[in-house]
Amino acid sequence: MKVDLAKLKLFIEVLETGSITAGASRCHLSLAAASNRLQELEGALGVRLFERGKSGVTPTDAGLELAKHARSVLQEMDKLRNQMTPFSRGVRGRVKLLANTAALSAYLPEPLARFLSLHPEIDVDVQEMWTGEILEALHRKKADVGILADTMDTSGLHSTPLADDTLVVVGHPDLMRPLSESPTFEECIEHAMVGLSEESALYTYLQVKAAAHGKAIHYRVRMRSFEGVLRMASLGVGVSVVSSLATQHLTVKHPGLEVRALRDAWARRRLILCTHHAAGAAPGYVQPLIDYLMDAGQQG
Repeated sequence: MKVDLAKLKLFIEVLETGSITAGASRCHLSLAAASNRLQELEGALGVRLFERGKSGVTPTDAGLELAKHARSVLQEMDKLRNQMTPFSRGVRGRVKLLANTAALSAYLPEPLARFLSLHPEIDVDVQEMWTGEILEALHRKKADVGILADTMDTSGLHSTPLADDTLVVVGHPDLMRPLSESPTFEECIEHAMVGLSEESALYTYLQVKAAAHGKAIHYRVRMRSFEGVLRMASLGVGVSVVSSLATQHLTVKHPGLEVRALRDAWARRRLILCTHHAAGAAPGYVQPLIDYLMDAGQQG
């Protein structure tokens, strides 16, 4: 049984107007063409859909039953067409965004939430990765956008600065007292520490830096969030090396914490936005996110 949408639409128009002539006019068809299509529809279904008379046409019981299903099919097709139209214009889709720990915990939530509110047609998949992993994924075009520290070579990608994000050491005043006013990381890891969980990108980054000094970090406890880390540090569990962005957002909740800048050159860094898409040439569902985050960085 072959029933196409054009014949169903014609059938509904004839049913509603009570006239093949009027229905044909609504569908921009000649009377002969409309009559042929209705006959083909009746032949495909094996039933008579209309009783034809001098005053017009009236639906048979089969016609009334078909009308219920035909209207449902045509409504669903209209919905499908409306949902597909944004895709055809390149403005509806899902963006894959990778971010390091600092960006994901302290920088991204607010601007990303505002963006999603303004763009209900765009969805974003966010994944936390270490900076090196983000760059590798971008080079392989396995992600659209990356938010990462500017501590590694971004050649071959397009990048723009978003925010300063130096690493600082924080802790209860009693534990901070033995440290110098601007300590090195090597000095910090002589003391018990509080850190992020092993899944975090910052945890991996600090492990590498400690290994470069031939030392291991003694973590008293590891937490899943910066807020948890700062809470433990404020209670005197240990000192912690964290993102300055995190301290800006969260130390207000823990006023007893002392914050000192790390002296190591690698601790002075910025968050940058990277993408493999050429400037202004990203897909229609990716470019709005890039533009929005860049504007948010300039305003911040």
